[in-house]
Amino acid sequence: MNRLLVEQAAHRAGIELSVGMTEQVCEFIELLKETNDKINLTAITDDEAIATLHLEDSWRVSAHIPENATLIDIGTGAGFPGLALRIVRPDLDVTLVDATLKKVTFLQKVIDLLELDATTALHARAEDLGRDQDFRDCYDVAVARAVTALPVLSELCLPLVKRGGRLIAMKGSDDQTAQSKRAIRMLGGELEEVIRYELPGMDWPRSLVIISKKEMTASRYPRRMVTIRNSPL
Repeated sequence: MNRLLVEQAAHRAGIELSVGMTEQVCEFIELLKETNDKINLTAITDDEAIATLHLEDSWRVSAHIPENATLIDIGTGAGFPGLALRIVRPDLDVTLVDATLKKVTFLQKVIDLLELDATTALHARAEDLGRDQDFRDCYDVAVARAVTALPVLSELCLPLVKRGGRLIAMKGSDDQTAQSKRAIRMLGGELEEVIRYELPGMDWPRSLVIISKKEMTASRYPRRMVTIRNSPL
């Protein structure tokens, strides 16, 4: 991985990298590319695109995460944004969740290689964790970069967030907030802010949808995934 591209991406995102952090990021990406030759982890494979679309995009979230926060990344895939954030924010306690075992196995390899503490890779589904008292109402921040509709993301993620915490949904140009406010309120959340930004080389803007957890989520949520998809809030 080209170190200069990593440093430039960090600078654009407002991240100050130490030498050690830069080395860890490069090791992470090299293992990602090596593993991606065997199993499909990402369609983004050249260094410049990885630096912008994976690393910079992930690091844009950092400014909206409090110090020493517990963070859960739902549908983390190859570790974006959660693992990329953990490398540059050693104060965070990060749980990386994905329903695909091969992705979780890869994440554990990275965690072991980089000797990251306070970092857990978990093979699970968000709707199951949201009904598990070991995870429900446990996190300061939930983050998700999935293409799933915002009402669905909110139902999957908000039950995991403590009252007073926040969900950060990473969306494209259509942030979907207009049609999601009712669902967010039903789940105990409140739309706090939508932050729009652009990434180099992209023809469309990105959005960070920040949702505050104001009230406890009703115990009936999250519902089963088939119900969430067929009857979204």
